[in-house]
Amino acid sequence: PFPEKPTAFYYNQKIIGMAASGEVVCGDRKITFSPADSQGLLDWGRGVWTYENVWYWGSASGSIDGVPFGFNIGYGFGDTSAASENMLFYDGKAHKLSQVTFNIPMKDDGKGGQTEDYLKPWTFTSDDGRFEMDFEPVMDRASCTDVKLIMSDQHQVFGKFTGKAILDDGTVIEVKDLLGF
Repeated sequence: PFPEKPTAFYYNQKIIGMAASGEVVCGDRKITFSPADSQGLLDWGRGVWTYENVWYWGSASGSIDGVPFGFNIGYGFGDTSAASENMLFYDGKAHKLSQVTFNIPMKDDGKGGQTEDYLKPWTFTSDDGRFEMDFEPVMDRASCTDVKLIMSDQHQVFGKFTGKAILDDGTVIEVKDLLGF
């Protein structure tokens, strides 16, 4: 829900760590994906959104010591006081996280203000202490469309997560250079 607009809502479903197969051909180069070592995610949603909003979303999946691991994290979109979209997935089991904050570095915007510096290292912190990650950006896939009546400014920053995630039973998962966004 969105407290400022009672008729607005969003519903989404994210399936993390789906085995992927297939190939991509670009010129003479062919990249083959095998379910043994390739994962993807499905993001599906519907809603009636507010006119102006900000949404931070992150995800990664792979394996830690041969065990399937992934996560979905979100911040800043809608009223998440009753439930967040933050989850860990380890060995086929979901583990609920509380609120996660995306600590995106800032820089001078040249106009006396601040703006995000997406390609500097980030950190992620959770209010329950169960998701603490450093993020080393590799690439910012930026896209901005401004047709005055409506504008969309998007940054999909890919990089490597390193840190710790704590499962419901207290098990600490050490994460090193897990590729995600």
